[in-house]
Amino acid sequence: MDGYSSWPQAQCPGVWFLSSSYRETREGETETMTSAEAAFSRPCSMNASQLKFWFSLALCILSAPRSEAKVVESELIIANGNVVFSGETVEALTVNGGIPGPTLEFTEGDLARIHVRNELDVPSSVHWHGLLVPNPQDGVPMVTFPGIPAHSVFTYEFPIRQAGTYWYHSHTGIQEQRGVYGSIVIHPRDTPLHVVDEDYVVVLSDWTDENPDYLMGLLKSENDWFAIERNTNQSVWGALRRGLIGDYLRREWESMPENEISDVSYDRFLIDGGTDRRFAAKPGDTVRLRLINAASATYFYVEFAGGGMSVVAADGQDVVPFETDRLAIAVAETYDVLITVPDEGAYELRATAHDGSGFVNALIGEGERVVAPAVPKPNYYKNVMNSGYLRAMWRTAWDVGGGVELLPPTQAVSEEMPPEAVPVGSGSAHGEGHGSAPAATQHEMKMSLDIPGRPRPPYEKLRAPEESVIPGPRPTRVVTLNLTGDMDRYIWSMNGQTIAPSNTIRIQKGERVRFVLNNRTMMNHPMHLHGHFFRVLNQQGKHAPLKHTIDVAPMQTTVIEFDANEEKDWFFHCHILYHMKGGMERIVHYDGTEADAATLAVRSRLYEDRWYAFGGATVLGNMTSGIAQISNTRNIIEVDWEVAYDDAQYDTTAAYSYYVNRYLSPFLGVNAYREEDSGESVRGVFGFSWLLPLNISSSVWVGTDASFRWTAGKQFYLTRRLVAVANVEYDTVTGWAWEAGSEYILTRHFSLVGQYNSEYGASGGFLMRFFTPGF
Repeated sequence: MDGYSSWPQAQCPGVWFLSSSYRETREGETETMTSAEAAFSRPCSMNASQLKFWFSLALCILSAPRSEAKVVESELIIANGNVVFSGETVEALTVNGGIPGPTLEFTEGDLARIHVRNELDVPSSVHWHGLLVPNPQDGVPMVTFPGIPAHSVFTYEFPIRQAGTYWYHSHTGIQEQRGVYGSIVIHPRDTPLHVVDEDYVVVLSDWTDENPDYLMGLLKSENDWFAIERNTNQSVWGALRRGLIGDYLRREWESMPENEISDVSYDRFLIDGGTDRRFAAKPGDTVRLRLINAASATYFYVEFAGGGMSVVAADGQDVVPFETDRLAIAVAETYDVLITVPDEGAYELRATAHDGSGFVNALIGEGERVVAPAVPKPNYYKNVMNSGYLRAMWRTAWDVGGGVELLPPTQAVSEEMPPEAVPVGSGSAHGEGHGSAPAATQHEMKMSLDIPGRPRPPYEKLRAPEESVIPGPRPTRVVTLNLTGDMDRYIWSMNGQTIAPSNTIRIQKGERVRFVLNNRTMMNHPMHLHGHFFRVLNQQGKHAPLKHTIDVAPMQTTVIEFDANEEKDWFFHCHILYHMKGGMERIVHYDGTEADAATLAVRSRLYEDRWYAFGGATVLGNMTSGIAQISNTRNIIEVDWEVAYDDAQYDTTAAYSYYVNRYLSPFLGVNAYREEDSGESVRGVFGFSWLLPLNISSSVWVGTDASFRWTAGKQFYLTRRLVAVANVEYDTVTGWAWEAGSEYILTRHFSLVGQYNSEYGASGGFLMRFFTPGF
């Protein structure tokens, strides 16, 4: 690795964006090649001030004495264990016997040697989140290395090239959710920029007592249970109570999914592996808090009851300090803040989950407890989207191919260019598909995210203390990535595609790579790039901050750029674990280089598209009906049935559907039926399912007997648990039929049902649902 890939903090006074590569020599010793040396080793065009800067830097580095790196050796043991966070003993995964794992401390310039012992019966891994490490040490199974087999030891070894607050976690399956994570603190080689009296690591996370693989099956089953459990599902009664029935009806008319913030209901939120914490500090002390959001799916609002917080670093990189009272932290981000302890009292540091479902806290100081103010709960009914949503979503549902454009070095791109004005690709043989998709526009897709008391992450305020411009004229590759998804089927994607060999993002070393991230969904996505820091183009111009993780807000555009100075393959993905496992992930590949043979041999497992099974059966006094489905991302195999008890009438269909997008799925199959008038018959069918305005599900088919059937159905919540259901059908053979009723949801598996059917009359009974983990 060479160059100034991410401009980590300087190893020489007065120089900020310096990084170094290393070449192994004898045991415990490294040689460094600075970014200045690398810069002078290849052609470069600079103005006089740039030449003066780089010449001064070169003198500083070349005159510095070479020294033997200090080897810092650690051991991490990943094992099964039991924990009690919510009053129930449940199985978990631990690191060195605890959750979180131990804090790993280094000093800039050290050589880290970390032995990871996997005592599980399944493979595992550890990724060093935000650290610039050689590619094989990044710890992503099937991308940078094969993984750590069960009951084996893998030794990571890499030079520490930066200072700051970072963290580590498993990148295997959803092991991070079960406890495989911990913090990293890297002290600067020179005198720290901020002198403090106390320095504490604060690891925030979320916890569920349930198996995450089981939860993924529930999310895939088109089941609203988590929203019901959190009381965040939207109902007619809820809209009426809030005076927002107009917003509710407009959302329905435009076929918008419900406003949703979280996917999973959590049993506890944790701070350093517990539900509370106390930090020792004296009145007047300046305390550095290293805030790490190690949650699997939860954003946090952090606030100190004793006064404002001064933000001094983001994702390990120094920023120009600024004050804030309440800080929003996206999943996988880190922030360093300074606080001053007031004269007397124990002041609460509170971290509130962004969906309003709970909080966790710590106390700083001694004396009477002083609590932080509560964060306003989100208003799920307020329709913050303007009337262009349906048109925009309709367009992007069919035009999600993204684009790649390679701009020559002579074509400069303004540092002040707003995201919506950044050039979008017009088609290329490189990377994500051909053709272009329009970037989000402020007119059509603007959301009002400035909700009082619920701030966004502070990206507009983040300013690098020194210029972060990628030096030298070079080609700029602009990659447009539309963040897409279907909340009902729980598919998350980029440009309408889940990860596959065909959508690898291909770049070349020496380029400036710019990602235009258009969020086409109603959920936030914290996007993380491995192996690089990127500039966030946030109107700070040449002082754009450096980060490794960035939140892309619903229906908004975020633009980042980085220096392509690495090799091989690096991961880019949403850091909400369930979104990543749902398909929102990519490999960034450097042309002309390849991963090692052992990694490539298992690469195909990365692209496996798991199948999930779910369904339900309604048992009434006069009939039974239901569906059973197995599906992966695109392929759906489904059986539905309706059987009357008295006269043995039935209607059942077995079909294969291909999921195109949220609106369209063509299908073919076989329908068998028995009617009193027309008798028993079997016919082949071909047709399509279609989502209509008002979120009405419809289908049309043509039978091999020249028959025709049209269906439409709608369900909506009257209250939190009471659902109204209506279905209508016309068949050229069997005629008209309709039914209407209600369902009262008791648990994720069981509901009470009352229904009137035009053929069988009124009856009551129950509905049983099932779902499975992926297979």
